[in-house]
Amino acid sequence: MYSKEMLESHATFENIMKILKKDPRFSEYCSQTKMPAGTNLRLDRSRNVCYLLERGYVKYNFSGEDGMRNFYIVYPGKFISLPVVEGYIPGAGNLLFFNDSVCWTIDFEFLRKVLFKEDPRNFILISFLNETRYKLYVLATVRNLNAENRILLTLVRLANFGMHVSANRVELPPFLTHSMVAELASSSRSLVTHSFRKLHDQGILDSSKKPWVLEDFSSLQELLKISDIPPY
Repeated sequence: MYSKEMLESHATFENIMKILKKDPRFSEYCSQTKMPAGTNLRLDRSRNVCYLLERGYVKYNFSGEDGMRNFYIVYPGKFISLPVVEGYIPGAGNLLFFNDSVCWTIDFEFLRKVLFKEDPRNFILISFLNETRYKLYVLATVRNLNAENRILLTLVRLANFGMHVSANRVELPPFLTHSMVAELASSSRSLVTHSFRKLHDQGILDSSKKPWVLEDFSSLQELLKISDIPPY
């Protein structure tokens, strides 16, 4: 069993880049790319590269067979996707860069060889798998919620990427819109507006100007009655 702190210390962006740069072929198989806000990138099984996010926020979106839009948000320093089993490429999906971002494109085979040499105990892969486990928990939770609670959960998830100006007050990311929240929550814009109005009347949310502010984050979490919500 591994401690959370140990895994996270090995899987930091700085440590991953340090490991990659040890190989003299780094510049041949790794490239840095600027992604303007609103950039869409389609992923399919034919790709032979993965992406490591240096700056910005990305929505990884894919649809289930029931039509529900599933997503999780990738934040700076994390792999957007990562092949775990040699020869198996994760399924198709769509990336949306919320704001001006920077990411690294890394060749699969190069990454595999470097990690095999520099991370023989697989701390980086284990950390990625642990995060993925929590993301799947969230997606399973979302499917059991009604539309209004999906909106509440979406705000809780987005709060993890905002600015915590105090223990219970959070400025949400400035790029958010009502339509974006509706899409993330698989809901309608009108229901988002209605839910926001109720949260405003309860003193929980101020969405009258940007950035939106969660004035009482703990009360928002209590409305959901879901424990152990991970930050994805």
